[in-house]
Order: sequence, then structure tokens, then C-alpha cells
Amino acid sequence: MANSTKLSLTFARSTGESVTFTYNHAKKEAGAANVKSLMEGIIANNAIFEKAPVSIKSAKFVTVEETAVDLS
Repeated sequence: MANSTKLSLTFARSTGESVTFTYNHAKKEAGAANVKSLMEGIIANNAIFEKAPVSIKSAKFVTVEETAVDLS
């Protein structure tokens, strides 16, 4: 049995639609200030996106638990 943590960041675009970016292998210890700083950096450097995010909506850590299935 193994656990993994993902970081899910949700932004709003200028059109009003939402976009979510998910990053695998996130560290929960990063804390709210670091996550907010990351999101602000993504918005500040949004020239790499065709449809750029313009505002922060939410962020969450998602923990996934893997359990092997006995198929014998």
C-alpha cells in the first residue's frame, strides 16, 4: 500500500471559465504561503499559455492511496 500526494491548482481565465493544473508528487509541507506564491507566479508569467489564467480560485492537496488487489 502506497500513498501519493498531488497538488491541484484552479484558476479563472478572462473568459470566466476555470482551468485546473495538477502536479504529482507534491509535498504537503509546502504550506499555504508557498502554494499562493506559486499560483501568483503562474499568473505573472502567463505568456506561456494560449488561454492564460488571470486569477486564483482554489488550491488543494489530494492524497491518493494505492492498495494492491489480490487476484489469486
